[in-house]
Amino acid sequence: MDQEVNNGIDVTKIMEQIRQEIKESGRDKIPLSFADESSGASASGLDEAVRYLAYNYEVTAYRMLEGNKIKRFFKKCIRKAGSFFVLPIVAQQNKLNYNFYMVCEAVKNQKGEIEDLQKTLTELEQKVGALEKKA
Repeated sequence: MDQEVNNGIDVTKIMEQIRQEIKESGRDKIPLSFADESSGASASGLDEAVRYLAYNYEVTAYRMLEGNKIKRFFKKCIRKAGSFFVLPIVAQQNKLNYNFYMVCEAVKNQKGEIEDLQKTLTELEQKVGALEKKA
């Protein structure tokens, strides 16, 4: 049996029809873009995100206990019982958050360097253009 014909269906013929419909509708001329707009990330929000991370990267394991004395006592007991499990997780999360903050800070610094280099490149291109006109 032919590989392109499955159960009486000619796949090649169907694909030819689909390709023809795409060409007729003009969809084949639409440029595909993989811009970062789809991810929600933008260069303008980078400064704000780094500022937020600078103040909020540390997670606290404890918070003030509320309630009457008996409830607080039981909450303290539960906290002590689970601290062997929770505290290492919190410490690991804090390390991860700090490293993420450092990476974001480095990206922010590189963004500034790239902008400076682009300005320099534009100035040099203008100078080269002026020199070419003279020559």
